[in-house]
Amino acid sequence: MNRRGRRYISVWWTVVGLILATLLVWQAARWAYHSALEELLATGGDRLTLYAGTLRGELNQYAYLPYVLSRNADVHELLLGEMEAAGVNAYLEDLNAEAGSEALYVMDSNGDTLAASNWREPLSFVGQNYGFRPYFTDARQGGKGSLFAIGATTGQPGYFMSHPVLANGQFLGAAVVKVDLTPLQERWREGGETVLVSDANGVLFLSSRGDWRYRTLSALNAEQQALIRAGRQYREQPLDILPFETEKILAADCRIIRFEGRLYLMLSRALPDFGWKMHQVVPLAAVLEREQSVLAIGTVLALLALALALYARERRQKQISRRQAREAQAIQAMNLRLQDEIEEHMRTEQALRAAQDELVQAGKLAALGHMAAGIVHELNQPISAIRTQAASGRLLLERQQTDKVTDVLAAVTRMTEHMAVITAQLKIFAHKTPKAGGQRTQLQECFEGALTMTAPLINELEISVVKDVPQEPLWLKGEAGRIKQVLINLIRNAADAMRDSVRKQLEITVSLVDSGAEILIADSGCGIADGDMDELFTPFFTTKEVGEGLGLGLSISYRIVTDLGGTIRVRNREEGGAEFTLRLPLAAEGENES
Repeated sequence: MNRRGRRYISVWWTVVGLILATLLVWQAARWAYHSALEELLATGGDRLTLYAGTLRGELNQYAYLPYVLSRNADVHELLLGEMEAAGVNAYLEDLNAEAGSEALYVMDSNGDTLAASNWREPLSFVGQNYGFRPYFTDARQGGKGSLFAIGATTGQPGYFMSHPVLANGQFLGAAVVKVDLTPLQERWREGGETVLVSDANGVLFLSSRGDWRYRTLSALNAEQQALIRAGRQYREQPLDILPFETEKILAADCRIIRFEGRLYLMLSRALPDFGWKMHQVVPLAAVLEREQSVLAIGTVLALLALALALYARERRQKQISRRQAREAQAIQAMNLRLQDEIEEHMRTEQALRAAQDELVQAGKLAALGHMAAGIVHELNQPISAIRTQAASGRLLLERQQTDKVTDVLAAVTRMTEHMAVITAQLKIFAHKTPKAGGQRTQLQECFEGALTMTAPLINELEISVVKDVPQEPLWLKGEAGRIKQVLINLIRNAADAMRDSVRKQLEITVSLVDSGAEILIADSGCGIADGDMDELFTPFFTTKEVGEGLGLGLSISYRIVTDLGGTIRVRNREEGGAEFTLRLPLAAEGENES
């Protein structure tokens, strides 16, 4: 290749290198920007959580005061006209000094203030009417009220909390506490961060920046303005819009804004307890500086790399042979290192596989031990009962009372059938039973059988059974034994849940829904913990002690119901206890009876 061709190739590679370097530098700068922004988001979220907790704590420490005043006997007598205001004024003054609140006062049913902790001060609340305030309206309607507003008498802002004073259901007046949040805003300001709180109308009433206070995040409509004026919430404040522009919305409560030519990150969080929103505004200067620093450093490094590449290319032709030898040695050394690393990875993989096998084996042994403990416990009682019945039968034979031997043998037969049910559960869990096509079963007979088998447990626990089952026979798809097993499992679980309950009532309701039967089995027990809901139908999951259950009943029931084409749901009842809902398809008339 001649000199012109080599020069052309060199220029081409130089252009390609410049393009790649530009892309890499730009990508690195964007990565630095997003990385710094994510750090700022995480830090801002934590700080916002801290500020929200501080605000809640500041307000909650005074929330009890209106309730305490509403229960005070002197306050009741004052509102009923049976006591002078002087004694209540002194009581409110002492209580306010001890609690550290801004003011405490009592209003009658018309909103007139009869007694206040600041009765000695020139701008006392006594004699003032605050019936226009929403917190008084809420109290008059029987609920607790709250409002942040600028004081109509003192002109000092604060947070007002009210509680109705009732006597035999009659509204006598309201007890109110006013909390001064100025110290809290001062602490925010001293922390050097911009923290804001807006009300439901978007008015910023708390702010670590004084020039942002009583500004709005968006324009107020006529209804909002009328509501604010009616309650005289912010007095003569103009409530101008805070002049910022939204540059980019990152999430529902996170956006980048531009204010006075600078970019800020604005994080918001709802405070549903108060109907407010808390905001933190953080400058993006640090994020932009990191992006610019990475951009500058990347540009310098890219230019240096390009210069070195050009210099190396000029020398490459003179050092081809020497470099090829060095590259061969480097490749050989790299191959050796790679071989060592591959061997090390293989040894590590073998160790991991061995550890995994040990963990699997340990899990199997643990499950086997749990199952063995449960089976031993479940079979121990029937075996003991069979032994007792056998002894009774022998004694009856010796006494020639053969007519009673039949009852003894029947009891032994029922116990062996119960043992067969216990062992059959494991078979059902291990092997999926095929769907019984063309079979149908009468639901009422299944219920009678299930209640008969669980009657000893129900009688032992003194449980009352309330049934609402249609008289007309309902025919379901499926085999009777499987449906009966589901009902027995649910009834036994309901009975176990009511062992320690004072009220023990089992409710069984059957109704027709669409083309199926809906079965509700509810108890009055302790209910199901929220954390156990997702694991309830998982095999071997149980809340009972070891030996009291295998944790297979509900999982087997779930499998049987789904095999029959039905569904099973569970929920906690508001009045207490749990409720299982089964939906099973009805059988056609042409199907066989099981």
